[in-house]
Amino acid sequence: MDHAVLRAVAAELAEGLSGQPLADAAQLDAHRFLLRFEAPPFPRLHVAIHPRLSTIHLARGIKAPAPTELASELTRRLEGRRVAGVEKPRSERLLVIRFEDGQSLVAELMGKASNLLLLDGEGRIVRFARSHLGAFRRPEPGVPYEPPPAPSRWSAPDAESIGEEAFRDLLARDPEGGPARAAWLADSIPAMSALAAREVEHAAREGEDPWKAFAALRERLGRRPPEPVLYAPAGAGEGGGPEEADPLDPRRLFAFPVPLRHARDMNLVEQRFVTVNEAEAAATALMLRHLAYAGLRQSLSALLRQEARRGREAAGALQQDLARARDAAAMDRRRGELILAGLAKASRRGASVRVVDHYDPEGKEIEIPIDPKLDLKANAEKCFRSARRAGRALAIIPARLEAARERAGRAEVALARLEEARTRAALEALERELQAEGIVKALRREDREEVGRAAAYVPVREFVTRDGFTVVAGRSAADNDQLTFKVAAPHDLWLHAAGYPGAHVIVRNPRRLPELPETTVREAAALAAFLSQGKDEKELDVHVAWRRHVRKGRGMSPGMVVLKRHRTVRVAPALPRAH
Repeated sequence: MDHAVLRAVAAELAEGLSGQPLADAAQLDAHRFLLRFEAPPFPRLHVAIHPRLSTIHLARGIKAPAPTELASELTRRLEGRRVAGVEKPRSERLLVIRFEDGQSLVAELMGKASNLLLLDGEGRIVRFARSHLGAFRRPEPGVPYEPPPAPSRWSAPDAESIGEEAFRDLLARDPEGGPARAAWLADSIPAMSALAAREVEHAAREGEDPWKAFAALRERLGRRPPEPVLYAPAGAGEGGGPEEADPLDPRRLFAFPVPLRHARDMNLVEQRFVTVNEAEAAATALMLRHLAYAGLRQSLSALLRQEARRGREAAGALQQDLARARDAAAMDRRRGELILAGLAKASRRGASVRVVDHYDPEGKEIEIPIDPKLDLKANAEKCFRSARRAGRALAIIPARLEAARERAGRAEVALARLEEARTRAALEALERELQAEGIVKALRREDREEVGRAAAYVPVREFVTRDGFTVVAGRSAADNDQLTFKVAAPHDLWLHAAGYPGAHVIVRNPRRLPELPETTVREAAALAAFLSQGKDEKELDVHVAWRRHVRKGRGMSPGMVVLKRHRTVRVAPALPRAH
């Protein structure tokens, strides 16, 4: 997040959140959080710590999903605490929200190094959202929090306090010479706004004095109230459009506290706002929409490419089976006939027999492999049986081969249609068509998508109960985890055989009924028993729980869960009718 934008956002938050008691914290996905406050005007603070979207701003219209373990912990520790202050340290891209009891939330907004941390009254780390893989600055509970070091090539004064002499000295050290380059300026001065540096570079290229351009911009940024602006490519505004299909470069989508001349020269559309928070929220909404399109398109493309590859591989294997069946049908029938015709003169030696080849014009002898435990007539019959099996395969394989080729062809056609889907709505419409046509045999969870990540599809087996409820089941331990925690909604019903490894079974409950028919519950329980390693038992106990009561413990292996609340039904393993 840009330093200048973050400073302006922090100033507005300090005014709007001071004295506000926190109602609760919600986790929108792995990288986004929502803090809700309980006094009028009931502000909501959105925090994103994704590498491609690190931001903080007030937001409207964001619905909070079911609580997660981390969000519940933040709520437990901060609920009812009033905000004592909001500040942005000068040299870091982070924002600190301090509460009246001494606790604080630190939002580090630094791209790949972004994080959200809860500190106690003595500044020690209590909880954090992300654990960096490297040892450098990896957060540890109970350890005093240390902010990131400010990057500076020349150890120049801070951007808010640097004077003309130091600024011109930095320009003189510019390895390129001449007008200051934006990247070099932003890297050389602590807390220098990257967008401000680009504005200074633009002014220098236009022949203006870089120091005067910088000083004038710094003076404008200090004025109150600001003049917030959102800059975006034409067509990327509310209402969508084909631009969703094109990558949205962060250098061409940004908010800023004051208008920028260089942005106008980039053919960007300018939209004015009352507050910097509103401008940043609008930029976030646009980026989220484009990232959501890209994530769904990537997932659908991968799914269809996989389907096409499987169809081609199946067709190749069937083509080989067909050739082998043709050879076997002719060869085994011929061998059986030769054994029977040569019974009188056959020379048997262990696992083979030598007979005259009556199909050879010269009448040469050939050696035929046999089962030494059987007599020659039985071996001849065995050859005939093998020939008949090959004949049956010859009757079946062509249809299967055609189906495999059709499977690959349908996936290839769907991939071409995917190229034409230029909006999220078009992608979702195509996804529904592919599901209905059976080309896509997987499910996607829609209520908690993660920014910048491809949508998770889970291969499933699908059934329908006599009451009309759709039941889906995972195929592996990893699929079970995905099905339960990425596809199933909190109001869906979850079932698993007690005491046996097996599939997670989900009964879809889109109408959010408080109870499902007992006949459906027992059918789904019978399926869970059938899809377990206890399927040969006469009866099995099956655990039944709402999905919201199913948890994944830290360090648990794939497929293992903890049930917060459940009941048990005893059923005989059985399959419902396939969907």
